[in-house]
Amino acid sequence: MPDTSEMSQDELDTWSDINNPNNDADMDDWADAHNPNNDAYLGDD
Repeated sequence: MPDTSEMSQDELDTWSDINNPNNDADMDDWADAHNPNNDAYLGDD
């Protein structure tokens, strides 16, 4: 389990989605959220 203390709320939401077996999110969603070339990038506020 990575250290989540430095994560933003958006990151925490994505992380919890990925780790929820009842959710369709997966590591691709995590990668998308951290890829500045992707529309889902978290830093693109």
